[in-house]
Amino acid sequence: MSKSVRFIVVRHGESEWNQQGILQGQLESPTSARGLRQIDALLGALAGYTFRAVISSPSQRALTTAQAIAQTHSATLYLDPRLHEQHLGDFQSLTTAQILERDPAIGDALFSGDVAVVPPGGESVLETANRLHQALLEWDAEGDTCVITHGNTLAGLLWLLDGADFREPFTRYSPYNCSFSTLVRQGQTLEIENWGLATHLLNGNLL
Repeated sequence: MSKSVRFIVVRHGESEWNQQGILQGQLESPTSARGLRQIDALLGALAGYTFRAVISSPSQRALTTAQAIAQTHSATLYLDPRLHEQHLGDFQSLTTAQILERDPAIGDALFSGDVAVVPPGGESVLETANRLHQALLEWDAEGDTCVITHGNTLAGLLWLLDGADFREPFTRYSPYNCSFSTLVRQGQTLEIENWGLATHLLNGNLL
């Protein structure tokens, strides 16, 4: 039987490509200097939690955030590829302007928040959200667990849990780097407790 657990779901600290406006998808980009400062602020915001486990996307930019949290809380770090960012296919490593020039129709649909649009060679936000959702439903532990994932992945999950209304853009839920949301699982039901928590980022030009 699935156990009661609260997930504190974090978007990783800013990467260098985030800073430059380049879409990474599942490609790698190191954490930026500002991203490291965001992580420090996040550690302060999470000081009141007790984590025995941290689950992370295998992406290096997610691992940088996850390792800092795991070390601070003396928690065990687990990797799960289902927490990875949306695979953006042919759009990976391009800027928004480049994508809109290359494929205006699909680019417009993606940036307007269509969860079902599939970039060429990639996957939809809906597919991404469903794999993260499944990973959290299958997590076999109790208590508070920290989860480190990515922007579109988390936005898609929040869209899914907040009604899955296809008229509603998933981009409404897009999280800041190193912001976090709290989700509660009872049995096989996962619900939003809070989302988009980012007050710890207000000082120091961290948003």
